[in-house]
Amino acid sequence: MAHLIPWCDQFPYKELERIDTSSGRVYKVPDFGHVPSVTTILDRTKDKTKLQEWANRVGQAEADRQKQQAAYIGTIMHGTLECILTNTPLRFGTDWPSIKGHQMALTLAYTYLREITTVYGAEINLHLQGQYAGTTDLVAEYRGRLAIVDFKQSVKPKRHEFITDYFHQLAAYAIAHDDMFGTDIDFAAVLIAVQDGTTQEFTTTGREFQEFKAAWRKRVEQFSLLAL
Repeated sequence: MAHLIPWCDQFPYKELERIDTSSGRVYKVPDFGHVPSVTTILDRTKDKTKLQEWANRVGQAEADRQKQQAAYIGTIMHGTLECILTNTPLRFGTDWPSIKGHQMALTLAYTYLREITTVYGAEINLHLQGQYAGTTDLVAEYRGRLAIVDFKQSVKPKRHEFITDYFHQLAAYAIAHDDMFGTDIDFAAVLIAVQDGTTQEFTTTGREFQEFKAAWRKRVEQFSLLAL
């Protein structure tokens, strides 16, 4: 059976070994050894004041429970979307969080995947000259442009000004992809499935995306200083 969306093997992506350590996730990159993950750099360089205030308000145990459940739902959602994109049989779980994750994935797919005309790769490992590495959800022609696309899940709807980390993550992947494959990616999208059944789309391009790329480079520098 054909894929839902045409695939193209234009870019020779290679899988990297991913290792979770006590100090964060790293990737084993040929010629560079172990390098920090994008998510580790984001976590170590972010302002966690609001997050800690929320944990203090609801209690640490409840905060941990909610984060673990959200992570589980997100894993199910991402797995379901990957199955859809790669034409792999869907593996449905039977617990309520799994059903929620599947439902969110299907809603996101029905709403936005029709805007994708070509898939170059899903769950792609990228790295930049030994500085960092990570896994982007999707590299594709989205809304007529070569784009980095990331899928997110959220308990509540997001606002543009509160998802800077998402844009920095997209910038990290675009920079790495350009360096590895000689592309010039100037478009990225965050597609969010909200647990109330709605979806959101946030895109960035042009001057704004260049500013996110510059901000991401500063965070890499900041992380390097912290690691000394």
